[in-house]
Amino acid sequence: MGPYPMRSLPAVRRAQAKDAEAISRIILRALRVTNVADYPPHVIDAVARNFTPRQVSAQLTSRQAFVAVVDGRVVGTASLHGQVVRSVYVDPDHQNCGIGSKLMDAVEQLARDQSIGTLGVPSSITAQGFYRRRGFVVVREEFHDDERTIVMKKVLA
Repeated sequence: MGPYPMRSLPAVRRAQAKDAEAISRIILRALRVTNVADYPPHVIDAVARNFTPRQVSAQLTSRQAFVAVVDGRVVGTASLHGQVVRSVYVDPDHQNCGIGSKLMDAVEQLARDQSIGTLGVPSSITAQGFYRRRGFVVVREEFHDDERTIVMKKVLA
C-alpha cells in the first residue's frame, strides 16, 4: 500500500472534461516521481510536454478515458483509443494499491463491450511488469531518440 492509507476503495468512472487538470497533474507527477527511475530527465521533459491540461483536454475528446477517485480526489487515469490502451497513470502516493488494475479492468471491459479482440499498449519501461502481470506480451521495442517504448498486446477472452 502507498504511504497514504485510503479511507475508501477507489471508484472508477468515465473521465469528464472537468477532470483534465487533475489528470494532467497525476500524469506529470507520476512521470517525475516514478518514471524518472527508468528515463533520463530530457526524455521525461519531452513526454511531459504531451500532458499539459490543454493537451489532456484535447485527448479526452478522442479517447474513452476513465479516472479513479479516492475520497473525492482523482488519483489515477487510463484510456482506450481505438484498440490501444493509453495514458495509464496513478499518482505516486496511491501506487501499488490496486488502482491501476481497477482502471485496466474498466478499459478491458469497455474493449470487450466494443467487440475488440486484441488490445495493444505502448508501455514505458516502468510499466512493462504491470502489463505483463495482466497478460500482455511484448511484440517489439521502439526507440525515439533516447525514449524506449515496449509495444505489447493482449488477446481478450
